[in-house]
Amino acid sequence: MRRFLLVGCLASTVGCAGQRVVLPTGHLPAAAVARDARTADVIASSPAPALPKAGVAKPFDLPPALTGSQTPEAAPPRFDKDTPAAERERRTRAAYPTLTPVGGEVPATDRVSSLAEFQELARTQSPVVQKAVADAAVAYGRVVQAGLYPNPTIGYQVDQWQPGPRPLPLNNPGQQGGFINQLIKTAGKLSLAQRVAGYDYVNALVAVRRAEVDVTAAVRAQYFAALVAQESLRVNAALAKVADEVYELQLRKVAAGLDEPYKPKPLYAQAIQARNAVVQAQAAYRAAWRQLAAAVGQPDLPQGTLSGRADAPAPVYDADAVRPLLENHTDLLTARNTVGQAQVNLTLQRRMPIPDVQTNQYHQYDNVAQNYQFGVQLGVNLPLSDRNQGNVRAASAQIASATAGLAVAQNALAGRLAEAFARYDANRQVAANYRDKILPSYTQAYRATALQFQTEPDKVGFNDIVVAQQNVGVALQAYLAALGAQWQAVVDVAAILQLDELYPASNP
Repeated sequence: MRRFLLVGCLASTVGCAGQRVVLPTGHLPAAAVARDARTADVIASSPAPALPKAGVAKPFDLPPALTGSQTPEAAPPRFDKDTPAAERERRTRAAYPTLTPVGGEVPATDRVSSLAEFQELARTQSPVVQKAVADAAVAYGRVVQAGLYPNPTIGYQVDQWQPGPRPLPLNNPGQQGGFINQLIKTAGKLSLAQRVAGYDYVNALVAVRRAEVDVTAAVRAQYFAALVAQESLRVNAALAKVADEVYELQLRKVAAGLDEPYKPKPLYAQAIQARNAVVQAQAAYRAAWRQLAAAVGQPDLPQGTLSGRADAPAPVYDADAVRPLLENHTDLLTARNTVGQAQVNLTLQRRMPIPDVQTNQYHQYDNVAQNYQFGVQLGVNLPLSDRNQGNVRAASAQIASATAGLAVAQNALAGRLAEAFARYDANRQVAANYRDKILPSYTQAYRATALQFQTEPDKVGFNDIVVAQQNVGVALQAYLAALGAQWQAVVDVAAILQLDELYPASNP
């Protein structure tokens, strides 16, 4: 018998050692290849610009290594005092570049979406929220599992069995029958374990709320970014048209012989720069829309029109009035639940040394005595050396850690709120100053300069009008940046406070 068992174990060991490992059909990255070899060739083979031959340097010459310095000198239009006005206009137009139409307006669509509609779409479509809900379901399943009673073990047993070629019934003089084992949990350990797991489920529900808040903040941030990008596109398109008008006016002055031929060139460059700003604004608007669509969980959402204006009045928050709202922040709720979980776990670990009762009973038939027999066994673990001391100490320390974690979360939230409120206060005031004071002043100065140029051209030069327009354009760009920073700060404050509405009920 021993020889048979030894051979069986050896065969099992050899079989396991030679077993083929089967991996699942997973997702692997593509095989590595040589990287940037063609890119390196293209960069290295790009021809360098031809530099002019060295000669006598002229005063104020640009260094030949500067991009654009190899451009030939401009050929101004040539005409005399007898050249007709129409011919002057034609020659001037031929000598200078022609500007293409600006365009850049926000495309109008039949579908107009509000912030609330995007929030509702995100609530039902966002995979962030769906994942949090699924995680809560996972945690609930573990709560159920933690409270389940141990299953019994049943089986077949034989005692004093002596197989052999003896005449019946002497070939099996032992007993045979069945048995059942059951572990009886004591001291309420199952209910305590279920309560410990229950805190994980409660925190998973808190995480669902946190996911909803995060998605709400992301949608708000991208919605206002799209509104600001939409306003930036409108403003930059208008500024480009103003730059075109200045360039056209300068061409007329050159054609009329009232100004120098070189002066349209920088104005043409400024008009192209204004078009660059329009191109950037268009790209920013498209990107903002795509980011908004991704935030709601539908990255392929067709582009539409957004309701609302970026220059709408911002909500008014009072730091002292809203600070108590932090007490219901999901970070603090999670930290408090973690403290409660640690306290229940300490109770559980202290009860773990209380022995559980192991029961065993068997029912069998004695073939020799030809009668029915049964037996019962009751056993417990003796908590002599292992009394769960280490887990009790760890659970006690976990309470201290969780309590300190609650204080850490409170301090972190207070710091984040202070930083967000500082940006909120500053940017709201900066945006208001640009809207109510700076832009009106520059606008009035521009209009007064243009009016005086028309009535008293000997006192105000054309360059004064150009400078006044540039001041308006620079101030408008700064105003747009302030609007973007203002709304981002508003969204951050509302996200920290976890507000369902940006505007409190007392706000206009």
